[in-house]
Amino acid sequence: MLEPLASLQNKVVKRCPGCSRINASSSLCLYCLQDITGAPSLGPDEVEAALSEAPILRGNEGEHWLTVRKGLLLGTLALVVLFTVWLLYGIFISKPVRPDVPASTARSAASGGSAWSTQDGDIRGMRSTTAPAHVGGSEAWRVSLGAPIATALVTDGKFVVATVQDGRLVALDASSGKTLWTTTLSLNNPPLAAPVITGDRIYLGQREGLLFAFNAADGEEMWRWKNPEGSFESSPLVVDGVVYVFSTDGLFAFDSENGRILWKNKFSGSYANVSPIVEGPYLLIVASDKAIVFNRETGERALDVSFSRAQPLSIAIRDGHAVVVNGRTATAFDASLHNPWWERVLGTSIRGGETIRSFWFRMYLNGMAPAVPLEQVLWDINRLPRRMYAAAVGHDLFVVTGRDGAVSAFNRFSGQPVWTAKVNMLVAAPIITGDGVLLTEEDRLVLLDPATGKQNAERKVEGMRSATPVESATYIGTLKGDVIALR
Repeated sequence: MLEPLASLQNKVVKRCPGCSRINASSSLCLYCLQDITGAPSLGPDEVEAALSEAPILRGNEGEHWLTVRKGLLLGTLALVVLFTVWLLYGIFISKPVRPDVPASTARSAASGGSAWSTQDGDIRGMRSTTAPAHVGGSEAWRVSLGAPIATALVTDGKFVVATVQDGRLVALDASSGKTLWTTTLSLNNPPLAAPVITGDRIYLGQREGLLFAFNAADGEEMWRWKNPEGSFESSPLVVDGVVYVFSTDGLFAFDSENGRILWKNKFSGSYANVSPIVEGPYLLIVASDKAIVFNRETGERALDVSFSRAQPLSIAIRDGHAVVVNGRTATAFDASLHNPWWERVLGTSIRGGETIRSFWFRMYLNGMAPAVPLEQVLWDINRLPRRMYAAAVGHDLFVVTGRDGAVSAFNRFSGQPVWTAKVNMLVAAPIITGDGVLLTEEDRLVLLDPATGKQNAERKVEGMRSATPVESATYIGTLKGDVIALR
């Protein structure tokens, strides 16, 4: 209702310069809260004209509206402050609770030219060694285990450990080939990946979801753990007293001494066939459509690098740069990077992370926020050979092979091709040795020049399953069940 003109005779009436509303007896616009102290007062004629336009907001009548608007403003500011404090706390202050620590940090898979202690050589998964390939060496010993060798041989220079197709785990003396002990794992159900040897212990995962720890001296079972929800399709990894195992239902860390769970990071994945790797504080795995970097002490998820969905084949890390082979694609990335702040606070599995990413991107499009952080991929290689094996990663060379014998070498830093070669059908992944790139055909070892890809040497060996080169010898497992040492 319009304000009677007579009632405004002794009141100061002003027009808000911001919203053009008319206000009486107030230093603030009761609509937009703008300060109108400096606005000129309206004369009687102007007031009369204003009365015909709209109601005049009076101080006494607008107090309730002013209080409501102030309350809304203060409430909004309070929410903004609380949200900001929460983000700052999550990013810069909050630390994950430190998990249990192992009883001892002394136990680790051996590295260096004297050992090949994991499925892919060492804790970094590089399939690279300073040891020679011994292609031209003499046969030092040969023993028959009576059934085909199931996985790659592992050795610490003292023991050579073999899994046999009939479900046995066998330890041989590395110098003589003498059988030291045999234990039965599961009848006619060998593991899918090699064990890991750490000096006094041997660790092995099986597809039934069983994780074993054996005494390396006599094969006695020290402990076992049964996963009720997933299976183990890759090798365990042991670093600083912790056993890391990648399962189809997540990533687990165990005390190597007694099998106690130190931490677990549960997530589902269709593939868990590639062993985890470690360099420094980083623990890396590769699933069907992404590589994931964890803090290996806490299990905190630090970085996700996504790619096209395919069966993962290998992951390796050297000097902080990780290389993943997934399907027919290879991807290199910097493992020291981190997920965007909202994923570190909310978690990558929480819907809120995607909501914030979408909101942030809309703000960026409107010029109100910086660009959304992108995944930092160093390089990508597409259309690699079909039906590939795990890659070998050397100092400056990255080598991949197809089962049909196609061999491709790339520069590790740039991803640029260096050379290609063609051999017969292969039965195992390549290995970069101290004197060349070692390839394993079913009946022939082939050594290529790492600079040119030209063949330097070869050796006939019937029915090979895998080759394991170390300083003292190259140990070969065969489909007939023989273990051979070349020196």
